[in-house]
Amino acid sequence: MELIDPDVLSRVSNPVETACGLPNAFYTDPAVHAEEKRRLFYASWASIGFAKDVPEIGDAKPVDFLGVPLFLLRGKDGAVRVFQNVCRHRGMRLVQGETRYKSVIPCPYHAWCYGLDGSLRSTPHVGGQNCHRHDAVRREELGLFEVPAAVWMDVVFVNLDGSAPPFEVAHESLLTRWAEFSDRPLFHGGPESSFSLEVRTNWKLAVENYCESYHLPWVHPGLNSYSRLEDHYHIVEPSKFAGQGSSVYNPQLGEDGGRFVPFSNLSE
Repeated sequence: MELIDPDVLSRVSNPVETACGLPNAFYTDPAVHAEEKRRLFYASWASIGFAKDVPEIGDAKPVDFLGVPLFLLRGKDGAVRVFQNVCRHRGMRLVQGETRYKSVIPCPYHAWCYGLDGSLRSTPHVGGQNCHRHDAVRREELGLFEVPAAVWMDVVFVNLDGSAPPFEVAHESLLTRWAEFSDRPLFHGGPESSFSLEVRTNWKLAVENYCESYHLPWVHPGLNSYSRLEDHYHIVEPSKFAGQGSSVYNPQLGEDGGRFVPFSNLSE
Protein backbone atom coordinates (compact mmCIF):
# COMPACT_ATOMS: atom_id res chain seq x y z
CA MET A 1 0.00 0.00 0.00
CA GLU A 2 1.24 3.47 -0.84
CA LEU A 3 0.05 4.59 2.60
CA ILE A 4 2.87 2.70 4.31
CA ASP A 5 6.63 2.77 3.75
CA PRO A 6 7.43 -0.16 1.39
CA ASP A 7 10.62 -0.90 3.33
CA VAL A 8 8.59 -1.38 6.51
CA LEU A 9 6.21 -3.72 4.71
CA SER A 10 9.04 -5.75 3.19
CA ARG A 11 10.23 -6.73 6.67
CA VAL A 12 6.88 -8.40 7.33
CA SER A 13 7.73 -10.98 4.65
CA ASN A 14 11.14 -11.88 6.06
CA PRO A 15 11.77 -15.43 7.35
CA VAL A 16 9.90 -16.00 10.59
CA GLU A 17 13.07 -15.66 12.67
CA THR A 18 13.55 -12.04 11.60
CA ALA A 19 10.10 -10.94 10.41
CA CYS A 20 8.32 -7.98 11.98
CA GLY A 21 4.62 -7.54 12.56
CA LEU A 22 2.49 -5.11 10.59
CA PRO A 23 2.83 -1.43 11.55
CA ASN A 24 0.26 -0.05 14.01
CA ALA A 25 -1.45 1.91 11.24
CA PHE A 26 -2.72 -1.35 9.73
CA TYR A 27 -4.88 -1.83 12.80
CA THR A 28 -5.86 1.75 13.64
CA ASP A 29 -5.69 4.07 10.62
CA PRO A 30 -9.08 4.68 8.89
CA ALA A 31 -7.26 5.39 5.63
CA VAL A 32 -5.66 1.95 5.69
CA HIS A 33 -9.00 0.34 6.46
CA ALA A 34 -10.60 2.16 3.54
CA GLU A 35 -7.86 0.91 1.24
CA GLU A 36 -8.29 -2.64 2.55
CA LYS A 37 -12.00 -2.47 1.82
CA ARG A 38 -11.35 -1.36 -1.74
CA ARG A 39 -8.49 -3.74 -2.56
CA LEU A 40 -9.41 -6.80 -0.52
CA PHE A 41 -13.05 -7.04 0.42
CA TYR A 42 -14.79 -5.30 -2.49
CA ALA A 43 -12.49 -6.68 -5.20
CA SER A 44 -12.42 -10.33 -4.05
CA TRP A 45 -14.91 -12.92 -2.80
CA ALA A 46 -15.98 -12.20 0.78
CA SER A 47 -18.45 -14.15 2.91
CA ILE A 48 -21.55 -12.30 4.18
CA GLY A 49 -23.76 -15.08 5.54
CA PHE A 50 -25.11 -18.58 5.08
CA ALA A 51 -27.69 -20.15 2.81
CA LYS A 52 -29.38 -21.54 5.94
CA ASP A 53 -30.23 -17.92 6.83
CA VAL A 54 -32.83 -17.96 4.00
CA PRO A 55 -34.07 -21.57 4.04
CA GLU A 56 -37.42 -21.19 2.23
CA ILE A 57 -38.47 -19.63 -1.08
CA GLY A 58 -39.11 -15.91 -0.53
CA ASP A 59 -36.97 -15.69 2.60
CA ALA A 60 -34.90 -12.50 2.77
CA LYS A 61 -32.28 -11.27 5.21
CA PRO A 62 -30.66 -7.80 5.20
CA VAL A 63 -26.90 -7.58 5.63
CA ASP A 64 -24.72 -4.49 5.96
CA PHE A 65 -21.39 -5.35 4.38
CA LEU A 66 -18.76 -2.73 5.23
CA GLY A 67 -21.29 0.06 4.90
CA VAL A 68 -23.05 -1.30 1.81
CA PRO A 69 -26.69 -2.39 2.36
CA LEU A 70 -27.36 -5.82 0.83
CA PHE A 71 -29.88 -8.59 1.29
CA LEU A 72 -29.90 -12.33 0.74
CA LEU A 73 -32.95 -13.76 -1.04
CA ARG A 74 -34.00 -17.29 -1.92
CA GLY A 75 -35.76 -17.18 -5.26
CA LYS A 76 -38.55 -19.30 -6.66
CA ASP A 77 -35.95 -21.56 -8.30
CA GLY A 78 -34.42 -22.25 -4.87
CA ALA A 79 -31.21 -20.36 -5.62
CA VAL A 80 -29.79 -17.83 -3.18
CA ARG A 81 -29.08 -14.41 -4.67
CA VAL A 82 -27.75 -11.16 -3.24
CA PHE A 83 -29.09 -7.73 -4.16
CA GLN A 84 -28.30 -4.19 -3.11
CA ASN A 85 -30.89 -3.34 -0.49
CA VAL A 86 -31.89 -0.11 -2.20
CA CYS A 87 -35.03 0.81 -4.15
CA ARG A 88 -34.18 2.15 -7.60
CA HIS A 89 -36.54 5.13 -7.14
CA ARG A 90 -35.40 7.10 -4.08
CA GLY A 91 -32.89 4.81 -2.42
CA MET A 92 -35.15 3.52 0.36
CA ARG A 93 -34.00 0.33 2.07
CA LEU A 94 -36.38 -2.39 0.96
CA VAL A 95 -35.78 -5.21 3.44
CA GLN A 96 -35.98 -3.88 6.97
CA GLY A 97 -35.51 -7.21 8.77
CA GLU A 98 -35.63 -10.96 8.25
CA THR A 99 -38.90 -11.75 6.49
CA ARG A 100 -40.59 -13.94 3.89
CA TYR A 101 -42.14 -12.57 0.71
CA LYS A 102 -44.85 -14.45 -1.19
CA SER A 103 -44.28 -13.01 -4.65
CA VAL A 104 -43.02 -9.42 -4.58
CA ILE A 105 -40.84 -7.15 -2.46
CA PRO A 106 -42.63 -3.82 -1.87
CA CYS A 107 -40.80 -0.59 -1.18
CA PRO A 108 -42.15 0.98 2.03
CA TYR A 109 -41.79 4.50 0.57
CA HIS A 110 -43.65 4.57 -2.76
CA ALA A 111 -44.77 0.92 -3.03
CA TRP A 112 -42.68 0.04 -6.07
CA CYS A 113 -42.67 -3.76 -6.15
CA TYR A 114 -39.87 -6.10 -7.22
CA GLY A 115 -40.13 -9.78 -8.09
CA LEU A 116 -38.12 -12.47 -6.32
CA ASP A 117 -35.76 -12.33 -9.32
CA GLY A 118 -35.11 -8.61 -8.72
CA SER A 119 -37.14 -7.34 -11.67
CA LEU A 120 -39.35 -4.28 -11.25
CA ARG A 121 -42.97 -5.47 -11.40
CA SER A 122 -45.15 -2.47 -10.51
CA THR A 123 -44.89 1.31 -10.11
CA PRO A 124 -48.14 2.55 -8.49
CA HIS A 125 -49.33 6.01 -9.61
CA VAL A 126 -45.96 6.76 -11.23
CA GLY A 127 -47.74 8.57 -14.07
CA GLY A 128 -50.27 10.33 -11.85
CA GLN A 129 -53.30 9.26 -9.85
CA ASN A 130 -54.34 5.75 -10.92
CA CYS A 131 -51.84 5.80 -13.78
CA HIS A 132 -49.31 3.13 -12.97
CA ARG A 133 -46.99 3.48 -15.96
CA HIS A 134 -45.03 6.27 -17.59
CA ASP A 135 -43.07 6.17 -20.83
CA ALA A 136 -39.98 7.60 -19.13
CA VAL A 137 -39.99 4.89 -16.44
CA ARG A 138 -38.71 1.76 -18.19
CA ARG A 139 -39.34 -1.08 -15.78
CA GLU A 140 -37.07 -3.44 -17.67
CA GLU A 141 -34.13 -1.13 -16.91
CA LEU A 142 -34.92 -0.52 -13.24
CA GLY A 143 -34.59 -3.91 -11.59
CA LEU A 144 -32.60 -4.29 -8.39
CA PHE A 145 -28.83 -4.30 -8.66
CA GLU A 146 -27.73 -7.93 -8.24
CA VAL A 147 -24.33 -8.57 -6.68
CA PRO A 148 -22.22 -11.47 -8.01
CA ALA A 149 -22.66 -14.26 -5.46
CA ALA A 150 -21.61 -17.87 -4.93
CA VAL A 151 -22.61 -20.47 -2.36
CA TRP A 152 -20.01 -23.01 -1.22
CA MET A 153 -20.31 -25.26 1.84
CA ASP A 154 -23.48 -23.25 2.61
CA VAL A 155 -21.41 -20.04 2.91
CA VAL A 156 -22.60 -17.12 0.77
CA PHE A 157 -19.80 -15.16 -0.89
CA VAL A 158 -20.08 -11.90 -2.84
CA ASN A 159 -17.78 -9.93 -5.10
CA LEU A 160 -19.04 -6.42 -4.52
CA ASP A 161 -17.29 -4.55 -7.33
CA GLY A 162 -17.67 -7.38 -9.86
CA SER A 163 -13.99 -7.42 -10.80
CA ALA A 164 -12.96 -10.81 -9.40
CA PRO A 165 -12.69 -13.95 -11.54
CA PRO A 166 -15.56 -16.44 -11.15
CA PHE A 167 -15.60 -18.02 -7.70
CA GLU A 168 -14.66 -21.45 -9.09
CA VAL A 169 -11.62 -19.94 -10.80
CA ALA A 170 -10.52 -17.60 -8.01
CA HIS A 171 -10.71 -20.37 -5.40
CA GLU A 172 -9.86 -23.42 -7.49
CA SER A 173 -7.13 -24.54 -5.09
CA LEU A 174 -9.47 -24.23 -2.10
CA LEU A 175 -12.20 -26.24 -3.80
CA THR A 176 -9.66 -28.87 -4.83
CA ARG A 177 -8.37 -29.22 -1.27
CA TRP A 178 -11.88 -29.87 0.10
CA ALA A 179 -13.25 -31.76 -2.93
CA GLU A 180 -13.81 -34.94 -0.89
CA PHE A 181 -16.42 -33.03 1.16
CA SER A 182 -18.23 -31.46 -1.80
CA ASP A 183 -20.89 -34.16 -1.99
CA ARG A 184 -21.39 -34.53 1.77
CA PRO A 185 -24.79 -33.20 2.84
CA LEU A 186 -25.03 -30.22 5.16
CA PHE A 187 -28.07 -29.88 7.39
CA HIS A 188 -29.20 -26.89 9.40
CA GLY A 189 -30.46 -28.20 12.71
CA GLY A 190 -32.27 -25.07 13.85
CA PRO A 191 -31.28 -21.99 15.86
CA GLU A 192 -29.41 -24.01 18.47
CA SER A 193 -27.10 -25.52 15.83
CA SER A 194 -25.23 -22.27 15.15
CA PHE A 195 -23.97 -19.25 17.01
CA SER A 196 -22.43 -15.88 16.25
CA LEU A 197 -19.62 -13.88 17.82
CA GLU A 198 -19.37 -10.10 17.69
CA VAL A 199 -15.74 -9.13 18.15
CA ARG A 200 -14.66 -5.55 18.81
CA THR A 201 -11.33 -5.73 17.05
CA ASN A 202 -9.60 -5.13 13.76
CA TRP A 203 -10.43 -7.98 11.38
CA LYS A 204 -6.77 -9.04 11.02
CA LEU A 205 -6.44 -9.79 14.74
CA ALA A 206 -9.43 -12.12 14.56
CA VAL A 207 -8.00 -13.89 11.51
CA GLU A 208 -4.58 -14.22 13.11
CA ASN A 209 -6.15 -15.82 16.18
CA TYR A 210 -7.72 -18.55 14.06
CA CYS A 211 -4.46 -19.19 12.21
CA GLU A 212 -2.52 -20.35 15.27
CA SER A 213 -3.06 -22.82 18.11
CA TYR A 214 -0.38 -21.48 20.45
CA HIS A 215 -3.04 -19.99 22.76
CA LEU A 216 -5.06 -23.19 23.27
CA PRO A 217 -3.56 -24.44 26.59
CA TRP A 218 -4.35 -21.14 28.33
CA VAL A 219 -7.43 -19.78 26.54
CA HIS A 220 -9.19 -23.05 25.61
CA PRO A 221 -8.04 -25.72 28.07
CA GLY A 222 -11.16 -27.80 27.37
CA LEU A 223 -10.45 -27.91 23.65
CA ASN A 224 -6.78 -28.53 24.34
CA SER A 225 -7.70 -31.62 26.40
CA TYR A 226 -8.69 -33.55 23.26
CA SER A 227 -7.15 -31.50 20.43
CA ARG A 228 -3.83 -30.41 21.86
CA LEU A 229 -1.46 -27.71 20.74
CA GLU A 230 0.92 -30.34 19.34
CA ASP A 231 -1.88 -32.05 17.38
CA HIS A 232 -2.40 -29.00 15.16
CA TYR A 233 -0.81 -28.22 11.83
CA HIS A 234 -0.73 -25.19 9.54
CA ILE A 235 -2.82 -24.96 6.38
CA VAL A 236 -1.23 -22.38 4.09
CA GLU A 237 -1.39 -21.64 0.40
CA PRO A 238 0.24 -18.22 -0.10
CA SER A 239 -2.14 -15.53 -1.37
CA LYS A 240 -4.99 -18.08 -1.36
CA PHE A 241 -5.94 -19.28 2.13
CA ALA A 242 -4.54 -20.07 5.56
CA GLY A 243 -5.74 -21.74 8.72
CA GLN A 244 -5.22 -24.53 11.22
CA GLY A 245 -6.01 -28.21 11.12
CA SER A 246 -6.06 -30.86 13.83
CA SER A 247 -5.25 -34.53 13.37
CA VAL A 248 -7.29 -35.74 16.37
CA TYR A 249 -10.35 -33.48 16.54
CA ASN A 250 -12.99 -35.86 17.91
CA PRO A 251 -14.90 -34.24 20.77
CA GLN A 252 -17.83 -35.63 22.69
CA LEU A 253 -20.80 -33.38 22.06
CA GLY A 254 -23.19 -34.39 24.80
CA GLU A 255 -23.26 -35.50 28.41
CA ASP A 256 -24.17 -38.97 27.18
CA GLY A 257 -20.95 -39.18 25.15
CA GLY A 258 -22.66 -38.58 21.81
CA ARG A 259 -20.48 -37.75 18.82
CA PHE A 260 -20.92 -36.77 15.22
CA VAL A 261 -20.74 -39.76 12.89
CA PRO A 262 -17.40 -39.53 11.04
CA PHE A 263 -17.44 -39.30 7.26
CA SER A 264 -16.51 -42.51 5.46
CA ASN A 265 -14.14 -43.08 2.55
CA LEU A 266 -11.95 -40.05 3.18
CA SER A 267 -8.30 -40.12 2.20
CA GLU A 268 -5.66 -39.91 4.91
